[in-house]
Amino acid sequence: MAKGVEKRKRGPERYRWRSQAAGLLLLNPFFGYFISRTPYEGPLKGICAPGLNCYACPFTAFACPVGGLQYGFALLRDRAAETILKGFGVILYVGAFLSFVGTLVGRLPCGWICPFGLFQELVHRVPLRKRGFPRRVASLRYPILLGLVLLLPLLTGASWFSRLCPAGFLEGALPLKAIPPASPLPKAGGLLWFKAVLFGALIVWSALVYRPFCRAVCPLGTIWGEFHRVSLFRLDAKLALCSSCGKCSGSCPVDLELPEELSSPRCIRCLRCVGSCPHGVISAGFRWGSREKVTEKGV
Repeated sequence: MAKGVEKRKRGPERYRWRSQAAGLLLLNPFFGYFISRTPYEGPLKGICAPGLNCYACPFTAFACPVGGLQYGFALLRDRAAETILKGFGVILYVGAFLSFVGTLVGRLPCGWICPFGLFQELVHRVPLRKRGFPRRVASLRYPILLGLVLLLPLLTGASWFSRLCPAGFLEGALPLKAIPPASPLPKAGGLLWFKAVLFGALIVWSALVYRPFCRAVCPLGTIWGEFHRVSLFRLDAKLALCSSCGKCSGSCPVDLELPEELSSPRCIRCLRCVGSCPHGVISAGFRWGSREKVTEKGV
């Protein structure tokens, strides 16, 4: 647990573990793989998952939106007009999905559904001395999105983020190696071992820092976080009730300064701050109209 986080859970956050477990099962429901040894390839595989969930996972029934975005940009490198049109179609579809989810709930799926976020939280429960997370490291997520997800696929025709993604190693490579499919897998190359090293480093980092991949790397969270100021689901603060006790900031696992940063793109919408406030200053829900001001108390 992050420093200052209260052990007793109150408010909506107390239901989050159940929601995350349900998200894991709903996004990976194809247990028939144990019998068929053939990953699911049905019509649902064309639908984006509301979370970072590897397309190569033998149990998943959905597509990874980050992988889809890379695939679309990689197709644009082809000289054939038909392939280029297909690439634009994929980009428009994934873009529409990301925009719809972002406008509706922002990064709420990061805190309540994403399987890889759940994995990092479980690793963080390892009883080691926890470390802080430098804010400047969080800015890495923007060049990762622009470089690995958009630019390199466009220039090389390859999905570089997926090739290096630790979620792909956990959800795709490990299950396929442990329970091989009926069709033989290609021989593991040096890239797989490099990916394994990155995954090991992430495990150590996650044990020391709360959800570091989400905070410094994840392109999906980066995109959805930019919708926080316009999303229908939002956090608001009634500052006239605030006593400046600091419990909301102390409860935030991603170290936001609350209530000033309620709309920060770094917020994973875990809603821990809602239950931590003894005066009910912070609230969450679907709202229309103007937002509460959070820069001046007494408004």
